[in-house]
Amino acid sequence: MSAQPTTKRLSTRIKMVFAMVLGSVSVAAIANSDTQVIEARQQSFETIDQNMKPLNSTLNTDLIDWSQFSALAITSHQAAIELQSAFPKGSDAGSRAKSSIWSKPAKFNTLMSQMEQGYADMLEAAERQDMALAKRGLKQVSGTCKGCHRQYRSVW
Repeated sequence: MSAQPTTKRLSTRIKMVFAMVLGSVSVAAIANSDTQVIEARQQSFETIDQNMKPLNSTLNTDLIDWSQFSALAITSHQAAIELQSAFPKGSDAGSRAKSSIWSKPAKFNTLMSQMEQGYADMLEAAERQDMALAKRGLKQVSGTCKGCHRQYRSVW
C-alpha cells in the first residue's frame, strides 16, 4: 500500500515538471516569434537571391541542364510561397522592410503573388523544357524583386 502513494506523488511531480518545462518553452517561443519570423523571411529572400544568378546562367548556355534549372526553381518557388505569409501584422519591429508593407499591403501582396507565379512558370518550363517560358518566368521574378526593393525595402 505504501508504494501506491509514492508512485502517485512521483507521477504528480513528473506532470508538474513537464508542465513547467512546456510552459517555459511556450513563453520562449512567443518571446522570440517576431525575431523568428524576420529570420525566416530573410532566409527565404536569401535563398531566392542565391538562386537568381545560377538560374540566369543556366538559361544562357548552349545546352540547358533542365534538372539543375528545375532544382533551383523548386527551392526558389518554395521560398516565394513561404514569403507570402512571412509578413504578419506586428512583425515589422526590427525589420528593414518599410512600414507600408503592413499599412498598405495590397500592392505588396500582388507583387509577391507575381513573383510566385514567375517561379511557377519556371517549374512548368523545366517540365516542358521550354526556353521561352523559362525566360519569361525569370524576367517576371526579376522585375518583381526590383519593384519590391524600390518600394518596400529600407536602405537603413
